[in-house]
Amino acid sequence: MSTNSPAVHACAHAENCARCEHWAADPAVLEARIAGLASFGSAYGASVGASRLCLLHDRLTLPEDRCAAFVLRAA
Repeated sequence: MSTNSPAVHACAHAENCARCEHWAADPAVLEARIAGLASFGSAYGASVGASRLCLLHDRLTLPEDRCAAFVLRAA
């Protein structure tokens, strides 16, 4: 898919996990919260990919995921 496609462009402005206050964008948060993650290659590697931790639901989510609990992250 091209980065100029309408679907990708529209997603950049959507209410998605990547823009949510509950989304722990820093891979170091994963390292600290998930014991033994480093044995799978760490939160900085391919084993996690773009997934990060949702601090509200305590689960891994992708940047484009979304839910009804979205809160826009302060700039």
